[in-house]
Amino acid sequence: MIVKTPWPRKLISFIISITLLLFIILTLFTPLSMAEAPDHEDRIPALLNLSTGFEHEFYADLDGEWFFFEEKLLSPTDVYHYIIRDQTSTVHIPSSFKKQIGASDTFGTYATRVKIPEEYIGRTLAIHIPFQYSAYKLFADRVEIASNGTVGTNALEHRTEMSPMLGYFVPITEEILLTLQISSFNDLRGGLENSMYIGDAAVVGQNFYTNVIWMLFVIGCIVIMGIFTILFAWFRRQEREFLIFGLFCISYAVQAFFGDPFFYTLTLLRVSFEWGTRLEYLFAEASLLMLILLFSQWYPKFSKRVLTSVFAVTVLIMLLTIVTKPIMFQQLFQYVFYLSLFVAAYAIYIIRISFKDLEIHDSPNLIGLIVVALGLLNDYMMSLGWIHSIKLSLLAVGVYVVAQVFIMSKSYANKVQETEDLNNSLTLMNATLDEQVNVRTRELKLANEQLAHQATIDSLTGLYNRHRFNAFFRQAFQEALDQRTPLSVIVLDLDEFKKYNDYYGHLQGDKLIKEIVHITSQKLPPNSLYARFGGEEFVVVLPYTLQEEAVKIAECMRAAVEDAKLLHEGRQNERYATISLGVATLDHRAQFRFETELIDAADQQLYRAKREGRNRAYAVSYEMT
Repeated sequence: MIVKTPWPRKLISFIISITLLLFIILTLFTPLSMAEAPDHEDRIPALLNLSTGFEHEFYADLDGEWFFFEEKLLSPTDVYHYIIRDQTSTVHIPSSFKKQIGASDTFGTYATRVKIPEEYIGRTLAIHIPFQYSAYKLFADRVEIASNGTVGTNALEHRTEMSPMLGYFVPITEEILLTLQISSFNDLRGGLENSMYIGDAAVVGQNFYTNVIWMLFVIGCIVIMGIFTILFAWFRRQEREFLIFGLFCISYAVQAFFGDPFFYTLTLLRVSFEWGTRLEYLFAEASLLMLILLFSQWYPKFSKRVLTSVFAVTVLIMLLTIVTKPIMFQQLFQYVFYLSLFVAAYAIYIIRISFKDLEIHDSPNLIGLIVVALGLLNDYMMSLGWIHSIKLSLLAVGVYVVAQVFIMSKSYANKVQETEDLNNSLTLMNATLDEQVNVRTRELKLANEQLAHQATIDSLTGLYNRHRFNAFFRQAFQEALDQRTPLSVIVLDLDEFKKYNDYYGHLQGDKLIKEIVHITSQKLPPNSLYARFGGEEFVVVLPYTLQEEAVKIAECMRAAVEDAKLLHEGRQNERYATISLGVATLDHRAQFRFETELIDAADQQLYRAKREGRNRAYAVSYEMT
């Protein structure tokens, strides 16, 4: 039996009022932009001094004073000449075109000088540029290190792409000139509105990809919960609230994927900026609609007329979002958001008059709705530039999903308890037990077969692993002895691979291994077995293959890698990646008692190729004893 736990109305009203009041206070007192630094006669304009204060790792924002050249797209050289002639003014970023010149449709050039710690001269640095509501090109000194979209002097030349970017460069002096050409047309916002960050390449990359992984993880969790509840509703056919909640999760997850910080641009999905923005707004509108539908399911006192009106207006807005340009439906969405505030107020009123019937699921639901409303309000105000904050709606929806999971879990547990009291589940389970066992058995057999196959494959290259090679080679060696047929083995190794990893990094090293495997595998006959022996060493087993033919195959593999011209700047005497190979054959001229002897013979030839200059294929034969 569920015990109703009514809350005092005054207490609930007090909690809601205090929450809204705190949010309003934080909003009003959040600075709209960075205050301007006081002027001093001996101050050097637009110089960000980041040379001190970094004991462990170099990582800092680039907020502060920048030169701004309105309606000029200047090269770094031009910027330098303007600076030395003192023919420019400065602004503080992050900021928007509208705050600086009163309009969003314009173009210009930002520039500043950055003084870095002396120990980072000659080391790889990186700049993280979060999404900007503009197209831009970023230069470090005279080298372009990042670009996004197409910078133009008018709407026809300009093309916006709001992707987060990383730009890498190696400073040669302690002071760096950063130049950013930027333009914005046909958008509600424009300018350098989001803070950029500079630092050691490893630190900047780690912070950037940590944020990417964290956000995609949260989105993935919301998607999984949405799919689960939709499937649950589909199979139950009676749980309408589960279906609505699942659609809300999916809609919001898609909206978050296509919304800022626009991580979808980092995936293989190729979507234009216009359609990316359209999908973001479409699924944002669908999310709001699903949220209101879910609320009406929880609270029957919610007016059907209000629900019908909200549904009709939302569908109309979604149609306009599909057929109009982003600048139009973005402006329309602002006014619709104001309307949604009245709907939110009405929802709070419904909750208040329902206090006398308050049940155990209402308190987390109430908290979740308030958190989501505040998160959406924060993000909306931030998107308009009213406040300087961080994106909170994704976290808020995550909290709300947890609250709904609690509600639905409790509701489902109660229904299960009622079902057990009726004692009908036992009959159904007995009737379907045999079928369930058969299904589980088939699933287990299929899973075991898939697991057995995966256990023989190397995860990086897709070749067979050492375990599969040992089994195959042992059998092939014994068959060659019994049938007196030739058996050849090729052992190959990437030349100076450690230097490659030290120079490019292990991730790039993995890509090199996969590329060489792809090139060399095309030179092998169908009856061969290609396996990864360990690290950057690989082995090829060639049944029924004489030594001469095996040498030709090895030489083809070597030449194919050499012809591919894979850059290897870490080497001293060679600029490209190469391989060395060793060949050994079991035939009437060369006998081996054990398969390990055959492998050792090929391995010795590999070492010989390494000693004599690399990029060679050597073979050995042993006279019969």
